[in-house]
Amino acid sequence: MVAVTGRTGAGLGLAVVSAVTFGLSGPLAKALTDAGWSAGGAVLVRLGGAAAILLVLLALTRPGVLAALRADGPALVLYGALAVAGVQVAFFHALLYVPVAIALLLEFLGPILVLGWVGLVRRQRLGRRTLAGAVVALFGLSLVVQVWTGVELRWEGLAWGLGAAVCQASYFLVADRAGSATPPVVLAGVGMTLGTALVAVLGFAGVLPIVIDTTATGVLLAGVDVGWFAAAAMLVVVSSVIAYLAGVGAIARIGASRGSLVALLEVVASALASWLLLGQVPTAVQAVGGALILGGVALTIAARRPAAVAPEVLPAPAGRTEG
Repeated sequence: MVAVTGRTGAGLGLAVVSAVTFGLSGPLAKALTDAGWSAGGAVLVRLGGAAAILLVLLALTRPGVLAALRADGPALVLYGALAVAGVQVAFFHALLYVPVAIALLLEFLGPILVLGWVGLVRRQRLGRRTLAGAVVALFGLSLVVQVWTGVELRWEGLAWGLGAAVCQASYFLVADRAGSATPPVVLAGVGMTLGTALVAVLGFAGVLPIVIDTTATGVLLAGVDVGWFAAAAMLVVVSSVIAYLAGVGAIARIGASRGSLVALLEVVASALASWLLLGQVPTAVQAVGGALILGGVALTIAARRPAAVAPEVLPAPAGRTEG
């Protein structure tokens, strides 16, 4: 058993915080859409509100935005386009063609893509416990989303769902590469701002319907009408600002491969939040799946992080080396 202390312990703690806060986004957004908002409207408010808060933090702390843009400009653009806006847009489009459970499973193939990239492109050796944890956790995920239903799938839904998986994988990989040179608040703030701009453009172009109903009533959480503002505020502050900052901070400490697997806890957190806030009681099979996800994550936590290979094998952006 490998002791979890110091930097790794802090990284794992941040990863769990990120997974739990991300997991709250589904029930919060569901409460808004049930009250008349469009999914695109919820996404725009979520990203726009988070961007505004993070930009204020950047203005107050001045952590070196210009230096980060010079050192990791392309990575920041990719992060905003794929990891922030792309994953949500792709997921919502997948829902047009396949059930939510299938779309969620497709999106959470992201960790497998991360492991493949780390092993094949970065040439880092993945331990047996990490690989075993991935298999166990993903099987548990399939039980949580109840994928074994014999549903006939449309190719458009598969394509959008796999696109969401690619975008989700980019969240971990881009943050892992940029994290050592770019402060988490810069990566999240600039990425969120770019993501907001992209979603707004898609909305104005009519690609992504934007409906934000400020007169909406019946925004129910745990049977209580909390109002649209409270639900939207929690979606912005908890499930965006805190979630992204904790996630980026975690990846900088424990790496993309382990961070992406711990993020599978988001599914368990989302199921529990849906139970407590929306009254959607998980089935016995989903409970077993949640236990398997926890077991798989425990295996990855117990595994040693793969040692980085020699710097010359891993080309890095100009002005920095791989962390």
